[in-house]
Amino acid sequence: MAAVEMTADLDRETAEELTKAVDELTDVVTRTARMICAEQPDVPEPGSLQDMDSFSMVQMLLELENGLDMKLLEKMEGFQGESFRDLARFIVRVRGEEQAADGAGEEQAADHAGAAQAGSADGPAPA
Repeated sequence: MAAVEMTADLDRETAEELTKAVDELTDVVTRTARMICAEQPDVPEPGSLQDMDSFSMVQMLLELENGLDMKLLEKMEGFQGESFRDLARFIVRVRGEEQAADGAGEEQAADHAGAAQAGSADGPAPA
């Protein structure tokens, strides 16, 4: 029973961490969108992604890519949100997927290196 409670606590912490990350990123996305639009003449302050023209949207995504050190523009094909929070959730999900893929790649490399090292410990292969 204690293991189940511990898992529930970990899930709650993870959910709280994700919510906090989305909240913080929503603020970053909102500020970035407003900054990009403020730099352009006759472009009103956006209240959502729907208020942004395609040029402003691309500029915002490129600015976010630089600030977050990740590729976003090429991942946007799967995005269907309308709000800054929707974009923040999407970015958190993409970042999580990238980190999981990086972790799996590192594990495979370590397993491969370990197997190669174990093979070399047996000495040279017979001819």
